[in-house]
Amino acid sequence: MSVIWELDSLGTHYSVRRSGASIRLYSNRVFHSQWNANKPFAGGVWDCLSLPVLYRPVECTRRILLLGVGGGAVIRQLQQLCQFSHLSGVEVDAQHLQIARFWFGVNDERVELIHADAIRWLADYDGEPFDLIIDDLFGHQEGEPVRACPLTAYWVSLLREHLDTRGILVVNCVNAPELKRAVAELSDAGFGYGYRWTLPAYENAIGVLSPDSLQARDWSRHLENSGLDTRAQRQARSTIRRPLRYLKL
Repeated sequence: MSVIWELDSLGTHYSVRRSGASIRLYSNRVFHSQWNANKPFAGGVWDCLSLPVLYRPVECTRRILLLGVGGGAVIRQLQQLCQFSHLSGVEVDAQHLQIARFWFGVNDERVELIHADAIRWLADYDGEPFDLIIDDLFGHQEGEPVRACPLTAYWVSLLREHLDTRGILVVNCVNAPELKRAVAELSDAGFGYGYRWTLPAYENAIGVLSPDSLQARDWSRHLENSGLDTRAQRQARSTIRRPLRYLKL
């Protein structure tokens, strides 16, 4: 692995590295994003953030909100998975947005990159609801990733307020216990259907939730019709998808 760009700014060390054909972003030694245009789905945790969009037909996801852009790998994946008309990516770190544009190629005219505190931005937002909201708000403490906004009743209700009635919420948690602790708040906010997505190489537990039904057979059928090549589809199916307990299915 080689370092191709780095910067120290305001107490944060940014490093963009190349590993084979992949570009990786590190901030204070925390691995934030990876993108390989030749292998867009490579078994990273980002797969678990983007692929749940396939629970709905591709034409149904028009408006997307991504809270926490990082290097933008999830955006690049979503470009291949659905026919969105607008994607808002909100990121508190302006340097990450520059890296997303320059190193990760996030230059789609349908994508609006917003430099803002995502928590405050969502609290102030009064526009149209979103068909897909991805909460990937992470910071870092002593070289370890930590959620920037706990899944409290307030935050979960705020996410639900700005989600369409058939929309999908994807929340990235540090581990399975963190997601499990939030199940009661998610259920109380009206998320009656949900799955936990994981990958063997990561501790992260990703909650995939909706007020409306989520069916595994729909996801599988939409994946088959997605246009992804055989290798990408095989990688997508390697994600581990389990129903969340205490929620309807």
